[in-house]
Amino acid sequence: MSYRDLRNFTEIMRTLGFNRLISMENFRVPNFTLIADILIWLVKRFDPDADIHDSYSTEEDRIFLIRTAAEFMALKANIMFNTKRLYQADGYAVKELLKIATLLYDALQANISSESQWIPSNTIDISSHIQDLKLSRDLASQVTNKGASIFDLLGKEVELRDVRNSSISTLVEMNLVESALKEALTFTKNSITNTKSLIENVSATESSLDIKIEKKQAELERNQKRLQTLKKVRPAFLEEFEKLESELQSLYQDYITRTRCISYLEQQQEEASLIEQERVKQRQRETKKMVEEMQQEDARNLIEGDMLSLEIGNGNLNQESNKTQNVTRRLRTATAAKARLTTGKKRVFGSMNVGEDDSNSLDSDSDLLLDDDGDNSDLFGSGDDIEGLPLESNRSDPTDDDF
Repeated sequence: MSYRDLRNFTEIMRTLGFNRLISMENFRVPNFTLIADILIWLVKRFDPDADIHDSYSTEEDRIFLIRTAAEFMALKANIMFNTKRLYQADGYAVKELLKIATLLYDALQANISSESQWIPSNTIDISSHIQDLKLSRDLASQVTNKGASIFDLLGKEVELRDVRNSSISTLVEMNLVESALKEALTFTKNSITNTKSLIENVSATESSLDIKIEKKQAELERNQKRLQTLKKVRPAFLEEFEKLESELQSLYQDYITRTRCISYLEQQQEEASLIEQERVKQRQRETKKMVEEMQQEDARNLIEGDMLSLEIGNGNLNQESNKTQNVTRRLRTATAAKARLTTGKKRVFGSMNVGEDDSNSLDSDSDLLLDDDGDNSDLFGSGDDIEGLPLESNRSDPTDDDF
C-alpha cells in the first residue's frame, strides 16, 4: 500500500461520481462496510444488470459477496482479484479495487477524447467496414457459444476428473483391447453389409411399389366409372317410391290436422262439462236455499194458526181446530216417518191450511220438483202416504170452520 495508490483511488472515485466522499484515512484500519459499498458500486457501474450478492451482514454473506464479485470481474473484464486482500478491507484492498476503477476511468477518458475529436459524419465512409462488421458479429456469436460450452464442460470437470483419474490409473490389458476392437470392426462390417444390401434392394422395392400404385389407380378409375353409371341409371321402383312418398306426406298432414281438431274438441268438451257441473251445483244450492225458506215459512204459518185457534176458543170451533190439528200432525208424522224410512233425513213441514201468502207456494214447489231432477220428491211424501190420509187432510176449498 502506497500513498500514491490511495490518492489516485480517491481521485478516480470522485471523478467516476461515487455517492460519498472517500478519505485516505478511511483505509488506515479495516473498513469492510466501505469496501463492500465501493465494490458493489463498481460492479454495478461496469454492468447494471450484474447479479451480485449485496448483503454483508454476516461472515458467510461477506465471503459470498467477495466470491461473486471476483467471479463476475474475471468472466466479464478478465480482471483477477486477490480475494484475501479484498476481505482484509484495508489499504491492500484499495490496490485490488484500483484495477476496476482504473479500467472505468480509462473508458471514461477515451469517451471524452472521442467526443472532443468528433469528425462530421459526411466524411466517414462506412461502406468499407460493412464486411468487417458482419465478421465481427459472427465472431462475437461464436465466442459466446464457445464460452457457454466451455463453461458447461468446466462444470462437468468435477465429475469427470475422478473418472479420468480412475481410467488412467487402471492398467488395461492388450488382449482385451484387441478383442474389443475386433468386435467393433465385425459389427461395423455387418452394418455396412446390411446398408449395402438395403441400397441394392431399393430399386426392386421401387419397381414393386410402382406396380402396386398402377394397379390401385386402375382400380380407382374402374370404380369411378361404375359410380357414374350407377348415378345415371334410374331404378324401376323409384317413380312408385316418389308417388308413395308424396301420398304419405299428404296423409301425414291430414293426420296432423285431424289430431289437432280432435284435441281441441276434447278440450272444449271438458270445459263444457265443467261448466255444466258448476251450473248443476249452483242450481242445487239455490233449490236447497228455497226449500229452507219454505220450511221456515211453513213453520211461521203453523205458529200463527195455533195462536189464532187459541184466541177463538169456541167448543165446535175448538173441536174442528183440534181435528184439523190432529189431521195435520198425522200428516206430518206419516210424511216424516216415510221420509226417514226412505232417505234417512229429517224434514219439517208446515200447516195444511191455506193462507193468503200461500198463493205462490204451488208454483215454487213445482219448480223445485222439476229443477231438482226428482231428488226432492220425498220432501212432501209419496203417493201412497197421501192416499192413506183421511179426507180431511186433502186440499179443499176453505170453509167457515177453518177460520
